[in-house]
Amino acid sequence: MTSAARTTRRALPYRIGGRRGPGEARTGGGRGTRTLAYAFVAPTVVLTVVFSLVPLGMLLWRSLHGGGVFDLEPRFVGLDNYTAMLAEGGGQALGVTAVYTAGFVVLTMGAGLGLALLLNSRAPGVARLRAPFVVPLVVPVVATALIWANMFAPRFGVVNRVLAALGLPQADILSAPGPALLAVLTFGAWQFFGQNVILYVAALKSVPRDVLDAAAVDGAGAWRRFRHVQWPLTRRHTLLIWVVTTLTGLQTFTQIYVLTQGGPDGATSTALYYVYDQGFVQFDTGRANAMGVALFLLSLLVTVVQLWLVGRSGRAR
Repeated sequence: MTSAARTTRRALPYRIGGRRGPGEARTGGGRGTRTLAYAFVAPTVVLTVVFSLVPLGMLLWRSLHGGGVFDLEPRFVGLDNYTAMLAEGGGQALGVTAVYTAGFVVLTMGAGLGLALLLNSRAPGVARLRAPFVVPLVVPVVATALIWANMFAPRFGVVNRVLAALGLPQADILSAPGPALLAVLTFGAWQFFGQNVILYVAALKSVPRDVLDAAAVDGAGAWRRFRHVQWPLTRRHTLLIWVVTTLTGLQTFTQIYVLTQGGPDGATSTALYYVYDQGFVQFDTGRANAMGVALFLLSLLVTVVQLWLVGRSGRAR
């Protein structure tokens, strides 16, 4: 082929048979793929900005201003809302939130892992026990909270009847600071731990059965198989469950509203309940917004640290 023919062939936009040149096909196809990808992502980005970032910016702006819900001209007060929030119940609410979340994570993850190991075993009849753990997840929280409130009733509640049958003094559990927090924590763990059971069962099912069988053939008992095979292979799942459980504990509200309404003396008032009380009961939106920002920053910090640990765990594997 002469040099003139080669030049003419390169200049043609299509090859023989109607095919596009390789360089043009790659360029046009890549541009179209990127456009299609942006079109699919755009609705999610727009919804995130409108319903997440814009309200977050408004929350931060309102936390620096005073005035009520219906005040059309809020005045700038700087960090006064944060100072007042921490001095008048907000600091205690953050402490209660930390204690509640720590206990919530330990109880729900411990019970979830233990029951998941039982359900994952080959014990006869154990498969029939899977359904009861899902019941607390599908029943409305308000309905179950009312049932638990009746259980803790001073005179006719089940708990006090059991104490009376054992010859122990009865008590108004929800009126004492320590027992009230323990009761709320117990109910919250019972209501949520079924989700961790489901997640842990799925994680244990992902462990290859032939690896467990090989460990059993080598003489490893149930504890050694869990410690050296199942636990290392489900460590990443455990960290992700830890993230979800921690965020759920930080956002606890319904069971506290129904059982104790933050009492007695703020012993069960968490950060989210404090936001509700200040914003919709006391109508002090400045303190409510300040606590909202504090709760957001706390949740963000905890999540970033946990996700960093998840990534580090993945790199270690």
